[in-house]
Amino acid sequence: MKLRRIPPDTTSLSTALPLSLPGGSIGALLIHGFTGTPRDLADLAARLQARGLTVSVPRLPGHGTNGRDFLQSGWRDWLRASVDAYADLRARCQTVHVVGFSMGGILAVLLAARFPVRRLVLLAPALRTSSSLLPFSPVLKLFIRRRHVASPSEVENADPDSMVLAREYWDWRYSGQAASLLHLKRMARRYLPRVAADTLTIVGDADRNVPVSVITLIERRISAALTRHLVVEKGAHLILGGEQGGRVADEAVSWLVQ
Repeated sequence: MKLRRIPPDTTSLSTALPLSLPGGSIGALLIHGFTGTPRDLADLAARLQARGLTVSVPRLPGHGTNGRDFLQSGWRDWLRASVDAYADLRARCQTVHVVGFSMGGILAVLLAARFPVRRLVLLAPALRTSSSLLPFSPVLKLFIRRRHVASPSEVENADPDSMVLAREYWDWRYSGQAASLLHLKRMARRYLPRVAADTLTIVGDADRNVPVSVITLIERRISAALTRHLVVEKGAHLILGGEQGGRVADEAVSWLVQ
């Protein structure tokens, strides 16, 4: 990280702040995805707290602030932050479950491969991706730090924070950070056989980023005694949103609250 490259007026968006919800002796660590924020998992976090769990939703470094800050972050920062969040939650809870969305699913696998995790929920986990450019990101980053994507904004009438996220993150392609995502993806695939936590995988059949075949990859390689999966009809990548979001959250809660 080069500190001088981060704007001095950098601040976190109010909707991107980490969540820490008090509860009982069972904890749930929820990890958001690439260019996402804790807000993406806020509803699920509230549902889990309502069932008595202590819930932690960290903000990954470089996320929820601005694009220049994001450029100074990478896989080591994201993994370190996830480990720290796990360690802090483990200090307060006897049992820890982990939930990961997209890149957060990759980080969840890495945590479960190394530390005691009782149950795992992988929401559209990016262990297998549909992007044709991602494999080339280690080369692209040598020439292009980021490039603007000229596409119609889908958040034109959204709230102010979503507009900022679109302007700073979603309207750009970050080569170095994509290479970091690829590195984590490859690492997690190697670590899958070390995962013994009971695992629920949920993927949408209309997801353009993570194919349904990721379920086969996970269930063939994982060492868990108990696995289950759900394919959400017409489910997009943001699987906790849309018409089926409530059902997905209910499935995750049911898996973790036994």
